[in-house]
Amino acid sequence: MGRNIGESTVCTELERLQTLKFNNKNFPKTMTIFYSDGREASEYIFKFWRQNALTVRGNFGFLINKFYGRYLSPVTNPRHKSAFGLVDFEGLLCDSRLPIPEFTKRERDRGREFVDSVCPSGKFVCLNVRDPSYYSFQKKLVDNSAFHFYRDSDIANYSLAAKALAEMGYTVFRMGAIVNKALISEYPGIIDYATNGMRTDFLDFYLGAKCAFCISTGSGWDGIPTIFRRPIMFVNALPTFAPTMLCLNSLVFPKTFVQISNRFDLSLRDLAEKNLMTTNRHMIYEDENGKAITDFRNVGVEIRDLSSEELVEAVTEMAQRVEGTFVETPEQKRSQAKLKHILSTHPKLQPSPNYFPIRAQFASCFLSRYPNFLDGLD
Repeated sequence: MGRNIGESTVCTELERLQTLKFNNKNFPKTMTIFYSDGREASEYIFKFWRQNALTVRGNFGFLINKFYGRYLSPVTNPRHKSAFGLVDFEGLLCDSRLPIPEFTKRERDRGREFVDSVCPSGKFVCLNVRDPSYYSFQKKLVDNSAFHFYRDSDIANYSLAAKALAEMGYTVFRMGAIVNKALISEYPGIIDYATNGMRTDFLDFYLGAKCAFCISTGSGWDGIPTIFRRPIMFVNALPTFAPTMLCLNSLVFPKTFVQISNRFDLSLRDLAEKNLMTTNRHMIYEDENGKAITDFRNVGVEIRDLSSEELVEAVTEMAQRVEGTFVETPEQKRSQAKLKHILSTHPKLQPSPNYFPIRAQFASCFLSRYPNFLDGLD
């Protein structure tokens, strides 16, 4: 069991589902034992998985883990591509025949009581915006923190998007355990759950499990709505080609790259040529004070976050898709098909065609705003 929320949720759930799927088709059956060393992201995570899977902790679990690693792992568990434990290769999270993890009745009652107290309609959205505060709090290695900074966003830019959702009848919960600053809004229905004292480890799970959909910039917390099969839109997402994101049934509006010399938006071909579509550890260097930082200016580009107006368009499209009212134009459909083909077959993205199955779509409002994004690639 992982030590951060992403690993503790998605990796654990994928392993659980792989075991169930394997046992549905094969005999003899296999058994998966999840081991915790007591350092998971929250105490509730261990409690939750103990209710849904065979989970052990302490010396007994340590011994099982060591025994498995030494004697059994070379000859067992060949079911999946273990190098990418966060990637849903098999579409297990889309398979309606496989059971979703469950809360206890007491937890369901507790969660409903909370939601009813602040959201009478029961119709709510979770907004998860990544910032550098969590890594700073955890005192991670400096270079590891620097590598992730380009994924961060400013919560202030999301206030109009939150208001747009509230005007559509949703209560918006701004998620987070450790954040830089509050989401300032006086509009009814916008709740800064991350800073107003409401937050608990249990409610992190319950809200993520029961939301109408989730808007996330991509961080460990969105593993929670992922394992509960809630619709997710990734905004201000980077890297553009992140298999953990694109192998889900998600909607994506990425950050964009701008050529510094001429202020032109980079196309998908430009990103591929500059190796900007995947992880970018080669972008890390030391500044004059010896501090490791991430800077894309090394290849002559800047990152541009979504504007407030683009965020409003993005979340509105997501809400309409979830509600079944969104209508895609023929041109947008053609662009979606072309983009999926490129992402599924491009040799700089795929070790072999469809190695990472592309189930995500890019937001139609993104493809309309940036029609040159697909230039030069077929």
